[in-house]
Amino acid sequence: MKQTVKTLLILALGIMLIPCLVFFKDSLPSLSDKPLPDKIKIFQTESKDIRTLSRMDYLLYSTLASISMDLNDETIKAQMILQNTYIAREIQSPDRSLGGADISDDETVYQKVFTENEAKNVYENLDDIIKRIKPLAEQVYDTILTYDSSPVAVAYFERSFGSTESAKDIWGEDISYLTSVKCDTDSEQQPSETEISKDDLKKSIESYFDITLSDDYTDWITVTKESKNGTPLEVSIDGQKDVLASELYMLLSLPSQHFTVTAKDDTFTFSTLGSGHLVGFCQSYAEKLASDGKSCGEILKYFYKGCEVKSAE
Repeated sequence: MKQTVKTLLILALGIMLIPCLVFFKDSLPSLSDKPLPDKIKIFQTESKDIRTLSRMDYLLYSTLASISMDLNDETIKAQMILQNTYIAREIQSPDRSLGGADISDDETVYQKVFTENEAKNVYENLDDIIKRIKPLAEQVYDTILTYDSSPVAVAYFERSFGSTESAKDIWGEDISYLTSVKCDTDSEQQPSETEISKDDLKKSIESYFDITLSDDYTDWITVTKESKNGTPLEVSIDGQKDVLASELYMLLSLPSQHFTVTAKDDTFTFSTLGSGHLVGFCQSYAEKLASDGKSCGEILKYFYKGCEVKSAE
């Protein structure tokens, strides 16, 4: 249990920090124009070296960094397909500053890929886990998720509040297949409460948004726009500045953007449901679908409307 909690905390943080901007690349060619490579090259920002992995190792170690290994095989296979899809999308629009690498280890821009040592620090029984998931990776080794024959924009997170949110609402990007879908069983959870002192909140907000807050702290944060599901989208800061709720959620390291806030006794309490950015593949509800007998392909098509699971050979 101790290792499970540790693993979930690490993975939830990594998923929460994946920035939306890396998902959106225009005018991608069809998957037939550039098949998945045998090797994946990762630029190391500190050493300036390039780490080269077989695609199987990329698939294994990126999946280990993206989802709990306590989940159903079909849930993990769905995540693996997304990992394949992510790299298929990246190689079709390479960043020349990476010196020929496909991605980098900069986790503010690219998805996390564990090194073997990092994986061992998270999973004490790594060898057993690899033995379990490698056959799953072999089953979906050349499989990706497509829309109009191109790799989809990959977005996933740990847990919803009862629904996912659309890319349009959360990021302002109108992507037809990243819409809101129901995740009914995720509504059966207790909110997570994050308490922040008035002084700490003042320092964070004033520094980040470059404003001076008034003395009446009860007016510092007011939600001014919500999604149809009740997720804050825009926030007024002390009546002085309108900001995206996504900025505030990231600034304060809240579990998710689906929050309410109260201010009392010099303390702000953020009551939050869900974990992550709330767009796309919801791992917790995927697990429910898998337990109901859904295949990895059926699970992905539930979250990505109008998309197809295809071979990228």
